[in-house]
Amino acid sequence: MVRSMLIARRWASSSASSFKPGTKFNTFDRKAKLAQRTRAASLTPELSKKTEYLRDEVATRTIERLAFITRDFTKLLDLGAHLGNLLKSLCMESEIPAEADAEQKAMIKELNEDRLKVRNKIKEYVMVDSSKEMLERDAEEPFNTLFPGKIVRVVADEETFNNEEYLQKENQYDIVVSNLSMHWINDLPSAFAKINKLLAPDGVFVCTVFGEDTIYELRTSLQLAEMERRGGISPRVSPLIKLDDVNSLLSRAGFKMLTIDSEEIVVGGFPDIVAVCEDIQGMGELNAVLSRPGFMPRDLLLAANEIYKTLHGEEGPDGKVTLPVTFNVIFMIGWKHSDAQPQPLERGTGQIDLKQVL
Repeated sequence: MVRSMLIARRWASSSASSFKPGTKFNTFDRKAKLAQRTRAASLTPELSKKTEYLRDEVATRTIERLAFITRDFTKLLDLGAHLGNLLKSLCMESEIPAEADAEQKAMIKELNEDRLKVRNKIKEYVMVDSSKEMLERDAEEPFNTLFPGKIVRVVADEETFNNEEYLQKENQYDIVVSNLSMHWINDLPSAFAKINKLLAPDGVFVCTVFGEDTIYELRTSLQLAEMERRGGISPRVSPLIKLDDVNSLLSRAGFKMLTIDSEEIVVGGFPDIVAVCEDIQGMGELNAVLSRPGFMPRDLLLAANEIYKTLHGEEGPDGKVTLPVTFNVIFMIGWKHSDAQPQPLERGTGQIDLKQVL
């Protein structure tokens, strides 16, 4: 299922460097990322909600996929839970607008039924996040009381799995879900392998990450501006995973029966590049590459803004040019091995000659 969606909101880039010796094999500064996400959690709920639209939307699309899985999710691990976007999307129903047509009404009704179906399967919901402030900020929000099962919040690192009870005991979860969090993990193969061990046999791993074409408009604009003004480019936007690599990453970690697809979400309506960066900061998604540059000079930002408008700007009916941002989201589903899973027949045991069929 591949679709695109236009959301009239904003997103975007950069931060300060803190490279330390002995980290040359790592790409991301996990301490800086923790600080960024903790600052994002300190925003007032009203301001934060304006920048949570993307995680909320991806969480909803994840629920649509979970609804197709018929087995129960007695114990679920939400790894990198942020503010609880997936839990909120499970518990909050979408209202049907008065102006909605029959098709829209049917889609919203089906989504609400999917939420109820998935929610009632879960008996224990374990939320893990490295930021205590982000994990606990919305713990008293009304949506928590709508969940029929048990909710557990655990502060632990999503990369090191440094919690003995919830992140080191094998075969304890029926499902592990990660919503837009794993793209900041340095060693993805190791993290996926650890997740596989956490799952019970025939357990399922459902994950979303940003793909390599995410915010390509911002990336290319900054690169062209820096080439023009500085004669070179700096890593001002973090590297992201390639869709072609996902299959091998999951297979190496021991997952079977893989399902992988991607969707594009286009966010429009940004007045300028500064507005794009404000939303990224509000999400706690600033650049966290170890070798990232620090302060962005004013002349570079102005040049990037004009390039952005020229190459990617969208002119509205009123003649104003606004900036779009494209997010490429990769959805992946993998199952832990079980002898009870369907297995392919041995080679040569087929009973039908394909030549006759074709």
